[in-house]
Amino acid sequence: MGERVLINRILWPLFYPLALLYGGLVRLRASLYRLGVFEVARLPGRVISVGNLTVGGTGKTPCVAWIAGILRDEGESVAILSRGYRRRSRGRVEVSDGEQILATPEMAGDEPWILARACPGVRVVVDRERYEAGKWLSAKARVSVFLLDDGYQHLRLGRDLNLLLVDAGDPLPLARMAPLGRLREPLVALRRADAVVVTRSDQDYDRQALDECLNRYLCPGTPVFHATHEMTAIYRLESGEAVDPRSLTSEPVAAIAGIARPERFYHDLRALGLDLCWTRSFPDHHQYRTADCDAIIAGATAAGARVLLMTEKDAANWPARSLSAVPSHPSHPFSILVGRIEFRCREVETLKALLRTGRC
Repeated sequence: MGERVLINRILWPLFYPLALLYGGLVRLRASLYRLGVFEVARLPGRVISVGNLTVGGTGKTPCVAWIAGILRDEGESVAILSRGYRRRSRGRVEVSDGEQILATPEMAGDEPWILARACPGVRVVVDRERYEAGKWLSAKARVSVFLLDDGYQHLRLGRDLNLLLVDAGDPLPLARMAPLGRLREPLVALRRADAVVVTRSDQDYDRQALDECLNRYLCPGTPVFHATHEMTAIYRLESGEAVDPRSLTSEPVAAIAGIARPERFYHDLRALGLDLCWTRSFPDHHQYRTADCDAIIAGATAAGARVLLMTEKDAANWPARSLSAVPSHPSHPFSILVGRIEFRCREVETLKALLRTGRC
């Protein structure tokens, strides 16, 4: 802790002016869109944006998947528009046509590929220019609802509903602008939200401080929902076969996570009663190389684990060829498993009504 404080003191004189400059430019850009200086484009269908003010870690992907499934099941023709962060492709990529997945995780980006798998019947397209992607898709298929993934700062595309996700465990009142902190925009940008979803609201957090912050910046009457992210399934990476979590409680388990908040995945596993004997964390969206996989398996087995658990994002970035390196022994085989996280909302019916009509 002392070392971190010392580093912060050293970097503060450098980063503070950069944070002020960045915050000012972000405010100016938003003002120019609000005043009509920059044009806002419209798609021929309802647009629901899901995004956040901070860099990563609020649980957008499970939320987008849940919304897509709700609207699809109610008869809407749904398409997800995403940037496809960290993908190894350029331009526009159709990830899913609603019937089959058309791109690999490398070409689509890990999160759009996960969304395509989680949302059969929903189209998924990645493109830096999401308006152009939506217009292209509208010319070839009927779409009644576009879901704009990570779209809070994508101001060029108009939206009918602007959902902002706030992580309960990330103290928003204390947040600072990048590069000093995790904020993409100043807190005043909360005013653009039509509704706020407080994710991971089942953990301990200063609810009074968060409520005061939201009340200060949100427009009067803006609804606030509370959600959790639950691990609903564990399955084998190679076959997709479901695994009963109770079968894992009697043996040491290793875990890895290449996500924004790795510690939360480990917390979820321990909450299931699993004994984590070894963990290793990687940067968000980490794309595993063969050397990574070999080192991970070696570390897990050396710690006595016969099971390695990872997130679905890690599974998307784990090379299939590395499965051949998994040690095999007739009496104690080594398994690589994946944990699936899903979105749950406390005020579910009210949120569904908002998604259908734009009103609670």
